[in-house]
Amino acid sequence: MESRGKYLPFPGLTEMIKIIFFDMDGVLTAEKSSWFYVNNRLGINNRENFLKYMDGKLSYEDFFIRDIRAWIEKYPGIRYDDIKKILDEIEPMPGLENAISYLKRKGIMSVIVSGGILWLAERLVKDFGIDEAYANGIFLDSTGKIIPDGEVQVNPLKKDTVMKKVMEKYNVSPEECIAVGDSESDYSMYRAVNNFIAFNSDSKALSKISKITLGGNIMSVINYIKSN
Repeated sequence: MESRGKYLPFPGLTEMIKIIFFDMDGVLTAEKSSWFYVNNRLGINNRENFLKYMDGKLSYEDFFIRDIRAWIEKYPGIRYDDIKKILDEIEPMPGLENAISYLKRKGIMSVIVSGGILWLAERLVKDFGIDEAYANGIFLDSTGKIIPDGEVQVNPLKKDTVMKKVMEKYNVSPEECIAVGDSESDYSMYRAVNNFIAFNSDSKALSKISKITLGGNIMSVINYIKSN
């Protein structure tokens, strides 16, 4: 565990915090990207589109739809069950069950805000009792076949927009929230709340703005909260 910057530990976290916002990929799961994982399993290389998105030549919405189209083009008739089976291979982060159990006992909400695939987030909600999940959904036709359309609930670079809506919904202030992320896109989570924890991250940018950098088991986040 490594403290960063000029910040001091949070005061009385267990009593103060009402919501913890979690990124999903690389924080609640062992895989850094559910999209990249599915593409790799399908034998699809989306690097060209990814670079266009990072260079600002594609909107996130266009990047999102191009991924889905690539699946359909390579595997006509690909279905929900095909992708769900791949997503089910992704392991949860060790300690997740105990972490969510602790938060529930303390009355702290757990909320996923992720640019990842909604079907994976829904599995974590079902399996571990996470309170809410916001991620990106893929649409199906009436027979369960994937179509090249979906709903972008979360732009990875604008997670703060979703988080602010959740805080307004529950009348919770930024001071009463923690965000946990692992990648530079999670800087947008920092913009929404006063308290940000970098988890399993090698990003120097996140290290500069995080209250603390933690690693390994997700229970390290809970243990830090319990000790402050």
